[in-house]
Amino acid sequence: MGEPDRVAPDGEREWPTGAARWYRRDPLGFVEHAARERGPVFRLPDDGSLCVADPVEALRVLHDDEGHYDEVSDFFHVPGGRLEPREAQVAIGRAARTTLRAHLAAHRDLLPAVVAELGEVSEWPSAGRAATHRFLAGALLRQDSPPALLELMAQVVRHEVLIRPSGRLARVTRRALWARVVRTVAAEVLARRAGPPSGPAGDLLEAVDGATPPGTPAAQVAHVYLQLFRTSVAPVGHVVAWALLSAANHAVDLAAVPAESAVRESLRLWPVAWLLGRPVARAHEVGGVRMEPGESVSVCSYLLHRDERHWPQATRFRPGRWDDGGPRGPYLPFGGGPFTCAGASVAHTLATDLLTALTDGARLEVRGGHGHPHVAGIITPPAFQLRRTLTTTTGRR
Repeated sequence: MGEPDRVAPDGEREWPTGAARWYRRDPLGFVEHAARERGPVFRLPDDGSLCVADPVEALRVLHDDEGHYDEVSDFFHVPGGRLEPREAQVAIGRAARTTLRAHLAAHRDLLPAVVAELGEVSEWPSAGRAATHRFLAGALLRQDSPPALLELMAQVVRHEVLIRPSGRLARVTRRALWARVVRTVAAEVLARRAGPPSGPAGDLLEAVDGATPPGTPAAQVAHVYLQLFRTSVAPVGHVVAWALLSAANHAVDLAAVPAESAVRESLRLWPVAWLLGRPVARAHEVGGVRMEPGESVSVCSYLLHRDERHWPQATRFRPGRWDDGGPRGPYLPFGGGPFTCAGASVAHTLATDLLTALTDGARLEVRGGHGHPHVAGIITPPAFQLRRTLTTTTGRR
């Protein structure tokens, strides 16, 4: 990488000058290089976090049977700290999952109409986020909510505030929109608390507020709700986008394979949670490296999913591997252990149903998508165009 590695006083190899810039510019390329050069356990150059891509050590970290890590999920970081206690976090996840699952079960027959609204030609991955939001809209926010709030949430999706933008101007603009959304959602929380009960047909916002401890500030409820909103929409759209693009790049006919297998393979190659951070609470060793309280360990599912020892032809999009009973390694597309994404099963099911609706009775053609993925929180595919031409043959898988 341009100059020899330095050795720290404790014997660990330090990264040469410029490594942190490389990692920020191309995190996926960097960790692939680092794993080849240093093995499955190495320090990241930006914050010193220990990156783990060894299957045994990774599962040990994520399940944390010894209590080495701080028990907190990123979902519950709120202004002034984090939303506590742990029981409330579990209750919020359960309530959110129940709300979204009920909506999916009751309205999945609307997905073909949602797909039809995309038109013959659509721009991805934004089209995937838009379709997911259109389908989930009633579950995410009651349609009798204030029109200004409904429009704001539509802007969040349209202006890609669901993902962390690149470029200073983009960050500033979208941060301002996000702050406005937080204030508006918090005001809606207060208005709903002051009004009469809405009845059984609630939404995600009511699910979150109802599961938080009494007296939880409205702004904290708003932050948790918006995190769940973000992770209910963007990952589904991106998983489907990656399936479309990967199938095109590897000459796979999506109409000829089970949609669920294609979604699983998309999530293997491009996991939603590609780097899973755990703050260290108690001193211990990981892969022979001594970790102290205040440091962090990051399990890299992206590398684990591309380990040739456990995933033959690991870099190829092969949906059939999920049907042939071949060798597989750890599979952690939504995280693992006690902090696995609460909506993982719902997201997987919805992505499968959306991909089915796209391929059913249609011929798909992908154009573009040759750029690099954008990595910030989740891995966003490069922009591409999808042409969907209806055929005479239909029939859902």
